[in-house]
Amino acid sequence: MSLRLRVVVAIALVLVFSSAVGIALAGWQAKQSLTEELTAALTGGRQTVASAFEDLPRSDHPARDLRQLIATFDGNRHVAAILYRADGRRLMASHPTPVGAAPAWFASLFHPHVPGVLLTPPVIGYRSLALEPVFANDVAAIWAEFVDLVLVLTTSFLIGSTLIWMTVGRALRPLSDFSSAFLRIGSGDYGVTVREGGPLELVRLGRGVNEMTRRLAAMQARYQGLEAQLRTLQDEERADLARDLHDEIGPHLFAVNVDAAMAQRLIAAGKGSEARGQIEAIQDAVAHMQRLVRDILGRLRPTELIELGLTAAIGELVAFWGARHRDIHFDLRLTPDEAAIPSALHETLYRVVQEGLNNAVRHGRPTRIEIEISLSGDGDVIARVTDDGATSGDAALAGFGLIGMRERVDAAHGQLTAGRGDGGRGWSVVARLPSGAEAAEYAT
Repeated sequence: MSLRLRVVVAIALVLVFSSAVGIALAGWQAKQSLTEELTAALTGGRQTVASAFEDLPRSDHPARDLRQLIATFDGNRHVAAILYRADGRRLMASHPTPVGAAPAWFASLFHPHVPGVLLTPPVIGYRSLALEPVFANDVAAIWAEFVDLVLVLTTSFLIGSTLIWMTVGRALRPLSDFSSAFLRIGSGDYGVTVREGGPLELVRLGRGVNEMTRRLAAMQARYQGLEAQLRTLQDEERADLARDLHDEIGPHLFAVNVDAAMAQRLIAAGKGSEARGQIEAIQDAVAHMQRLVRDILGRLRPTELIELGLTAAIGELVAFWGARHRDIHFDLRLTPDEAAIPSALHETLYRVVQEGLNNAVRHGRPTRIEIEISLSGDGDVIARVTDDGATSGDAALAGFGLIGMRERVDAAHGQLTAGRGDGGRGWSVVARLPSGAEAAEYAT
């Protein structure tokens, strides 16, 4: 059953129930009024008969007076008078006003429990005069009113139900738009919008749906951009690895091959002491390649961060770049105790410092790089990488390094700011990460 039909049926049931209760209450009141009216009519008739009976013994024609007394009740709506002979046979009766009869079931519902009145005439030859309540006329009148009332209520019910059906249909019409919009959203179409119309609640719902689709569209665009960035970063990382393997590992492998061939010839010539020097050169080259491989693995995955901790891992990172760029002075300041920093933030802090160093060393041509991790007054963890280079900031903005850092910091509910240093020279990257409940939530 549709929502529209449910609303209309619910309202219709309420109307029917309230109408039934109203009719039942009106019927009960009508029956009470009829009982009171019949009782009053019998009381009045009894007084009339009693007054006539007082004058009857002095009448010169009592039979005529009795017939006239019975005739006075002709046309009475509520009381019928019946005269009985001494032998119990009915002599005559009054004729109430004729009115249409009500159905038997309806008459039984309104049958009043009012007893009749039996009076004995003070004349010989007459047994009694009975006054009987006549309720058929009033019940017929009530039946006519009941039929009119039912017709009015039925007409009102039909007109009201039609108006409610149209009003509810118009009010709920936006729901069909919402339904189709949700189906399109579920299939991945976030460009859909719904009309913000109808009742206030549906207007608010429409605004919420449109705002949701705008945010989903923005998230989809952002996700697609991140996918493209990820592919670019992967390509750059592969290119860096290929370059390092070609420039660093390749020459040493060639040298090892040459030294091994030379050692083999020297040993064959019986020059063992000279061959020993070639073997030592091979060992040095292998040791150097091992260090290079370890450095490459450290760039791919911070093993030191897991094995040695945050402080030692950042120290190894600085030592890596310091060994290759001896003309750059690295100033490392890690003021807080590592235990005071939530472990969930170690990876993010390490990546921020790693990317900041990469940008500074590769693009900025700096002479000094400062790396600082500290705690703010409100307990936040602050990571800052500052250099005095000339172009590292521009390169960061043009590449994806800064975007990657921002995504990591956002995921940790933190803030990342980047800009030129004092005097417009150099570049500074600052990450502020919460260390309280938000950090615990990020960890989960």
